[in-house]
Amino acid sequence: LSSSVPYRFNYEFIGWATNSNSSVASYYAGGSYTDNASVTLYAIWRYKPATYTVTFDANGGTNAPSSQTKTYGVALTLTTAIPTRANYRFAGWSKDRNATSASYTAGGSYTDNASVTLYAVWEKDSYTVSYDANGGTGAPASQVKKYGETLKLRTDIPTRSGYDFLGWAESPTATSATYLAGATYSENAGITLYAVWRERNYDFSVSNLIAV
Repeated sequence: LSSSVPYRFNYEFIGWATNSNSSVASYYAGGSYTDNASVTLYAIWRYKPATYTVTFDANGGTNAPSSQTKTYGVALTLTTAIPTRANYRFAGWSKDRNATSASYTAGGSYTDNASVTLYAVWEKDSYTVSYDANGGTGAPASQVKKYGETLKLRTDIPTRSGYDFLGWAESPTATSATYLAGATYSENAGITLYAVWRERNYDFSVSNLIAV
């Protein structure tokens, strides 16, 4: 018999049989047929759905999860294992290496009947810069600084009766400023900046006093 075999999507060819309803093959591709009679041989199939490979790329990080196998027509639950990257937070997965937002989450569902490489999407670590009026009022709203980026501090300043604002410092008892309003902050750490104040001095002149 011919060694050529037919094809049927999502099925595996088992062999040939003389009955179209048979589930067991009587003849095989490349085998022998010895009966002295005409015959129609029917392909015997076993359901074997197509499979696809889902590969994970840490995309600048490390510890990418092992690949997974997706079965045709069956949703795949993505692994909950995630890669790591210093100073970055894992946001999810995307088909685009350069994506800034994720299309798939760890433990999410992948439904496409296609092999794919999913790339890790990373967000820079963020740090909060808070302001404390330190005895004054009108402290600026806090800001968020991203890893590796330079933050411009707020230009609005607090007020305190009888005091001049000198700037900001990391200590509430500082007498000199480390940062001025509108200056840059480049540390990769959260911080509270305290207003630094200098008390105003007043000179009073007294003259023409009359004793009563």
